[in-house]
Amino acid sequence: MYKALYEENYSEKDIRELFRFLDWVLGLPEPLALEFKTFVNQYEEAQKMRYITSIERIGRQEGILQTSRENVIDILQVRFKRVPKALTQTIQQIDDTSFLSKLIKEAVLVDSLKTFKQQVENVAKS
Repeated sequence: MYKALYEENYSEKDIRELFRFLDWVLGLPEPLALEFKTFVNQYEEAQKMRYITSIERIGRQEGILQTSRENVIDILQVRFKRVPKALTQTIQQIDDTSFLSKLIKEAVLVDSLKTFKQQVENVAKS
């Protein structure tokens, strides 16, 4: 009934008033009242969420990848000043967000660019 009222474009205020009246007249047992409250909250949240197309999802993923790549390179530049072009190009070709996340942490902790490069190359080979 709640979904039907919502989908018929009744205002949230009208729906709540109707359920307030029904609750006063009928009164649900507490377990059912809690279950209904959970349902209402989940349904309303789902209605607020906008559908994201596959193209938008791909675009977001590409944005996340590019930002992660840039973060790795930026950290290395701050720590070691100059990052060899070959290493930058290797990082730019990585398409695994979890690996890039690990590289961000490693870029902060690694003792040298040489060690970092070896770690990147070892994973890239496998």
